[in-house]
Amino acid sequence: MQWENIRKDPKIIENYQLLNETGLLEHIESMRIENVGLNNLLNEAFEISRQESVEELVNFVIKCLSDKFIPSSLIFVLNQGIMVNRIKILAYKNLKAIESNLKVDTLDPYEKFFRKYTGTTSFMIFEHEIGNQDLVTPFEDFNPEIIVPVIGRTGLYGIILFGPKVLGPEYTADEISYLDKLIKFTSIGIQNNIHYEHSVREPKTGLYNHNFFIRRLDEEIARAKRAGNSFSIIMLDIDNFKQFNDNYGHMAGDEIILRLAATIRYVMREEDIISRFGGEEFTVLLPEAEGENAWAAAERLRKEVEEMTVDYGRQSLHITISLGIATFDGGNTENFDLIEQADAALYISKSKGRNQTSASASNG
Repeated sequence: MQWENIRKDPKIIENYQLLNETGLLEHIESMRIENVGLNNLLNEAFEISRQESVEELVNFVIKCLSDKFIPSSLIFVLNQGIMVNRIKILAYKNLKAIESNLKVDTLDPYEKFFRKYTGTTSFMIFEHEIGNQDLVTPFEDFNPEIIVPVIGRTGLYGIILFGPKVLGPEYTADEISYLDKLIKFTSIGIQNNIHYEHSVREPKTGLYNHNFFIRRLDEEIARAKRAGNSFSIIMLDIDNFKQFNDNYGHMAGDEIILRLAATIRYVMREEDIISRFGGEEFTVLLPEAEGENAWAAAERLRKEVEEMTVDYGRQSLHITISLGIATFDGGNTENFDLIEQADAALYISKSKGRNQTSASASNG
């Protein structure tokens, strides 16, 4: 029975003064408020689990905080790598995103401290016990008051720093308790997102892997069939890459792979799905791009790579790429049909002398 109904019971009303004097009514009311808070927190935890990226998750956490209080500064220092350090820093002033010059290369030096302090902690304690001022100095510009670790099964995933509240007194015990619980759920969400990203991305370049590309290609085929749209894929690889490795070594080849991946990201649209298909071969899925648009994108990329210079040691290295395009035109086309068409077009580019773009014969 709900408390709203219980409090109307004649026996409660009759003994109201006694119940009030004993503090029972006050205790019941505080429990009711606490239950409401816990129910809201569970709803927030559910929403955290639904966020599809670390950025979306952080934005949702900021929304949760804005309903409670506004910290003058808020800094997320997150390691998005698993085998290697890949630190991402998100900074906010009065819960508005700002650019930050904060430099943190690794969270490893902070692990020992947060094995001891696993929850919300005063920044003064952190500053006093960390034992190395160089590890503290980078954060001091943000005037942090409390610091919260993002801890997972494999260690420290990040740290979050809160500046003083914009309005009101210092953080209350209830607010710190809320932060503790919220960040624990946030930690799980961040871990899930990081591990998912690693399951669909190729570790060297950070591009999507072959399996994810095939899955997205199947989804795009199904969507295009429903909507009657066209889309295209590009397959490309580095010209004479074996000879390049023989001449300059595999370390130089790795540097070329990384620079090419970055160049593809730079040239292609945000919505395009870029994958490392294997070795020196890459694929790009271009949603809602017909053959003419795909050709223009492929040529932009080819010319950008042709002009690309990679400084390696005392050498300036250059490469070219060959590209093949296939465009979905409806019917019963399956993923392997498009890949075979793009691969055939890539072979035509190779046979014609390399460093050029060709379209599948079925695309006209």
